[in-house]
Amino acid sequence: VIPSTHHLKLSEIRAQTGRQLSLARDCGVREVFRDCSRGAIPPVAMAYGTQTWLDDSLLSHPDVYFEAGDHRALVHMSTDQFVDLMADAQRGHFSHRDM
Repeated sequence: VIPSTHHLKLSEIRAQTGRQLSLARDCGVREVFRDCSRGAIPPVAMAYGTQTWLDDSLLSHPDVYFEAGDHRALVHMSTDQFVDLMADAQRGHFSHRDM
């Protein structure tokens, strides 16, 4: 899970996990997140039995907003609430801000 203003550094997450990870194909994503609209997957992937990584850059903001599985509903919570929600997620630095 990274901020919408960032890009994933695949090499960083590979180094932190020690695994040769790659981006999931769209068909694989749709298979896991069947009840979500394309491009609106909520960050709580643990609810789908998927291991989740949280980029620490999200924690520098007072609030977090994310789509709730479709492009109509937006969830807002404090960063503290979000950290509690994502307690089982692995954390690290693996994104960079867009220029």
